[in-house]
Amino acid sequence: MQASLNWLKEYVAVDCGPKELADLLTMSGSEVDSITELGKDLDGVVVGHITSVNPHPNADKLSLCTVDTGSTTCSIVCGAQNMKPGDKAPLALTGATLPSGITIKKAKIRGERSEGMLCSEIELALGNNGSGIMILSSDAQVGQPLAEALGLKDVIFEIGLTPNRPDCLSLIGLARELAALTGKPLRLPSSPITERGEDISKITSVTIDDPDLCPRYCARIISDVTIGPSPLWMRRRLEACGMRAINNVVDVTNYVLLEMGQPLHAFDLKLLDQEKIVVKRANPGASFTTLDDKERKLPEDALMICDGSKPIALAGIMGGLNTEVSEQTTRILLESAYFTPAGILRTSKKMGIRTESSQRFEKGVDPEGVPRALNRAAQHIAELGGGEVNPRCIDNYPNPSPSPPTIPLSTSRSNSILGTKLTSDDITQTLRDLTFTVHEGSDDTISVTPPSFRVDIRESIDLIEEVARLRGYDKIPAI
Repeated sequence: MQASLNWLKEYVAVDCGPKELADLLTMSGSEVDSITELGKDLDGVVVGHITSVNPHPNADKLSLCTVDTGSTTCSIVCGAQNMKPGDKAPLALTGATLPSGITIKKAKIRGERSEGMLCSEIELALGNNGSGIMILSSDAQVGQPLAEALGLKDVIFEIGLTPNRPDCLSLIGLARELAALTGKPLRLPSSPITERGEDISKITSVTIDDPDLCPRYCARIISDVTIGPSPLWMRRRLEACGMRAINNVVDVTNYVLLEMGQPLHAFDLKLLDQEKIVVKRANPGASFTTLDDKERKLPEDALMICDGSKPIALAGIMGGLNTEVSEQTTRILLESAYFTPAGILRTSKKMGIRTESSQRFEKGVDPEGVPRALNRAAQHIAELGGGEVNPRCIDNYPNPSPSPPTIPLSTSRSNSILGTKLTSDDITQTLRDLTFTVHEGSDDTISVTPPSFRVDIRESIDLIEEVARLRGYDKIPAI
C-alpha cells in the first residue's frame, strides 16, 4: 500500500522525519519498503503574476505577457488565450526542467524575447487539460515554488502489510497506529451530511437473497449530480497513492476507500432496471461484462449485484460496464457493503481478478464502518458534483455480526511470555492507546474488547502480541 505523509498528517500530528516514522511503522509490524519524495520534478516552477497581456507584433496566435515573479519581471511569449492581466499562473523559469524532460531556455520567438514559460496542467503532469495555461487561485503567493503553493511536496511510503492487518489498508488505520506509537491524538474526520429531496424509500430498494455472502448492504441516492473532473487536491492524492483519477464521483469512492478502507461503488441510477438492487448468486453458465470491457464467465457461486433484470456488478470485485457513471449521469446510487472474505477470495481467484476493492474485502473490512464510509462519500459526491443527498440511507443488515469477543488477559502470563515486568496499568494503557476497551478485573487479570475493525484479535495471545509490538520488539529482552 502507498501512503502519503501529508494525508496522514491530517489525522495525526506526527512531528518526526520520514525515516524515523518509517522505522516506527516497520518496528511495529507495518514494514516500510521504500520512501519516495514528490514535488522535485517541479523545481524552478513558481507562482507568477501576469501584469500585462499584449498581442505579439509578428504572430496572430501568440501573446506577449509580462509576469512578476516576486523578485523580478519576465517577458514571456505565450500561445494560450485563456489568461488576462491579474491572473496567477505557473511560471517555469529559465533553467527549469519540466516533468516531460524539457529544459526551459531563454529564446527569441518571432523576434520577441521569452524568458520562461507559462504552463498548462498537462505540461506539469498535473492533469489532462492542455487547452490553456493553468490558472491558480488568486490568493497564491507570488514567487512561491509551485509545489509548495499546491501542496505537492510530499513523502510517499510503500508499506508491506501482513495479511492479518486489514485495518491498516487505509490512511486512518495507519494514522491510528502512529497515534498509538507516538502518543499523539488521533483526529478522525467528521461526516456531517445534508439531506434534501425525495426519500430514498420512494426511489429504490435493496434485497439480499444470499446473506451468507453479503451480511450487510447500505445504499444512498445522490441527485442532480454533474460529472466532471475532481479538484486538483483530490487527483493528486489519488495519484500519489497509486490510483488514476477518473471523474468526481469515481474519485470520491476511491478516495474514501484509501482513507477509511471501505470499498464503495457508484451506479448510474437511470441505468438500473426498476431502479432497485438485488444481491444474489450468479445464474449457472452466466457471463458478465465488467468495467474493463471484458466479458467474463461467472462461477456458479459468484455473488452478483443485480437490478430488476440483470447483473450490474461482480460483488466486491468490479462493477459492470452496463451501469457505469458517465458524463450523462445525473443520479447516483452509492453502494457500501460488507461481503464475506471467503466468498470474495474464492471468486477473485477463480476469475483471476484482483482489485483494490477485492483485496480489502478478502482480508475483512469493518462491518460497523459500512454506513460511516457511505455517508462520507455521499456528502463528498454532493459537494464536488453540485448535487443533493436524498434523505435516509438503506441499511439492509438481516443478521448483524456478533459483537467482538471480550478476552481475559493475565498480567503475569503476559510477562512470562514476553520476559517483561509490565504492570497491569502498563498493559491497560498500551491497549487503550490502540482503541481497545479495557474493563477492570482482578489484581492479575483484565478483560479486553477489541474494536470491530480488529478482525484479527480473538485470543489472549493476540493481545499479548499487541502489547509487544506497540511497546517495541527491541525492548523485549532476549531469553
